[in-house]
Amino acid sequence: MSRPLRLPKPETPLDFYRHLLREASYLPPLARPFVDEQIKRRFARSRRNEPPKSLRDLDQARHDLRMLRAANAGDMMRMQRVLHIAFGRVGRRRRELIASLVARTSPTTPDEASAIAAEHRTADWLDTWDIPKMRAFARSQVMAGLTSPPRPALSSYQTVEAAIIPAENSWGRPLPPKLHRKKRMTMWKLVVDKCMPPLPEEEWAKLKAIVEGTPTEPWLPPRRRPVARAVCVSRAATKGALDTWKWQAYAVRPVATVDRSANRRNKLLSGAVDDNTPTGDPQPLHCHTYTPRFWRRLYGNLWHLTATMKQKGPGAKDWEIVWGKQSFQPPPTPAAAMEFFTDFPSPEASRIGAKKQSKKGGKT
Repeated sequence: MSRPLRLPKPETPLDFYRHLLREASYLPPLARPFVDEQIKRRFARSRRNEPPKSLRDLDQARHDLRMLRAANAGDMMRMQRVLHIAFGRVGRRRRELIASLVARTSPTTPDEASAIAAEHRTADWLDTWDIPKMRAFARSQVMAGLTSPPRPALSSYQTVEAAIIPAENSWGRPLPPKLHRKKRMTMWKLVVDKCMPPLPEEEWAKLKAIVEGTPTEPWLPPRRRPVARAVCVSRAATKGALDTWKWQAYAVRPVATVDRSANRRNKLLSGAVDDNTPTGDPQPLHCHTYTPRFWRRLYGNLWHLTATMKQKGPGAKDWEIVWGKQSFQPPPTPAAAMEFFTDFPSPEASRIGAKKQSKKGGKT
């Protein structure tokens, strides 16, 4: 992965807007549409803000620019974070997918309305949720056994109302209806906070095709041209660089403090360049070179955290939920290595031989 361009430091909102869109153009094609839309939405919303809120918006833009720049430069953890945001595992899109997951597909029936009236309460936000649908998806997520989800893990115990909500209080009396309702609302809110919502089927199919090695669209990020460097540096240019060197900061502050943004640990975030070393600009720490194999593995881990959900039939109460699951099959043995397995018995032959030995041992 090539190093970032040596661009002037952004100062105005328009500078940040252009820098963010430029960094978003280097992201993978599947993640770029959402990131572009997020950048445009936030800047359009903050145009009407006045200080001090506008200053906080600039700080957030500076933070997002540092994260995108580090992710494109080779920071694996930040690139994984960007993909989690783009595919709705965390952030705003996750909240939108959760809202569509818990939304009821049918309006409140007269029987449900009479049950609410019988409890002597008003309708609340839990009445707008499809609890059977939510329960089915939560239990399928538990059965899927997700590996390293960005949210806390969900257990089957947390999806059973009888196990979470007691029938009696500490004095052995029946739980009041209002307290029972409050505990039920808290329980399902915690379940939703730990769910990985399903993706649209078309987007999930694109992830599956990449993982299985059959993509139909470009899925690798665009190649970045290396930053141009001068073949030789003239004496006048060297003298001009010495004239612009701000030596006053080094005279009154420690060198480590002045060069903190240019050290190897912070270079991916700051984008600073250190030309004072004899060997040239040093490589940042934890900088990874992205390869097609890396992207396939990253998409595989992401696909494992996603699912599709649809009804088994029109008006059916059951749901068909499919989670991304990779099949870990060993690669076929190459022809050059087959000579090592010529006299090795097959698993089926070994199993038959073991059964014969056990039968002989039983007869004796």
